[in-house]
Amino acid sequence: MQKGIFSSFSKLMMIALLAVGFNSYGQDIVKVRNQNFTSYFSKSQHIPVLVVYSLTPDMFNCVKMKGEHGITLATDPQLPDATALKDDYNNSLFDNAQMMAPEANSCDKDAYTESFYFTNVMPMPKNLYKDLWGKLHDKELVKAKKFKKIKVFAGTVGRNWVIGAYNNVIVPEWCWKVIYIPSTDEYLCYQFHNIEPYNPNDNLAGHKVDINTIESLAGVHFVNGVISASYVTPTASN
Repeated sequence: MQKGIFSSFSKLMMIALLAVGFNSYGQDIVKVRNQNFTSYFSKSQHIPVLVVYSLTPDMFNCVKMKGEHGITLATDPQLPDATALKDDYNNSLFDNAQMMAPEANSCDKDAYTESFYFTNVMPMPKNLYKDLWGKLHDKELVKAKKFKKIKVFAGTVGRNWVIGAYNNVIVPEWCWKVIYIPSTDEYLCYQFHNIEPYNPNDNLAGHKVDINTIESLAGVHFVNGVISASYVTPTASN
């Protein structure tokens, strides 16, 4: 009887570790700084667990690039052997969703190019990415124009599925985003269950939560627009 209990307990512990994507992190999470965003990237999961960036109108208030320069998804040169590949997303139910929208970097070609690095990409149901996640990107630009500067945190939690032709890319169970407005000390928080099928009649309001919900879900903590977690050294810039 005891053997069965311990066996079940071991299995539950293993499942829990997988579900949180080894949230003890250790050497698995690598901090990668690009021009306009910082990624905390899991080498074992091949996705970011957190992407942090600031937005000001001068970053995007110009002619949109819209990919006419032939820019496509690419390996981050800072992590040549750890990120996913385009082929890992082929023939799957999931889109290669960018945590920071390329449109937010449309005034600088280098920054725009970096937003296509896989250190800024996670698997997301196609409808969710093209609908609500896209609307959330739009909301960020509106808030940045109104308040002149905002800070954004986008994260992933858990393990829902695995895709990949060459890498075992983890499809997280949850994704979330926090928009912080420094001038009002306000947090706008959203969480999404990252699964198919997705309800096309859904709206952003149905996914709005408070900051405590995000902190509990993701195991992070926010104070004055600064995030802290086991894998983050809290600084003003992150």
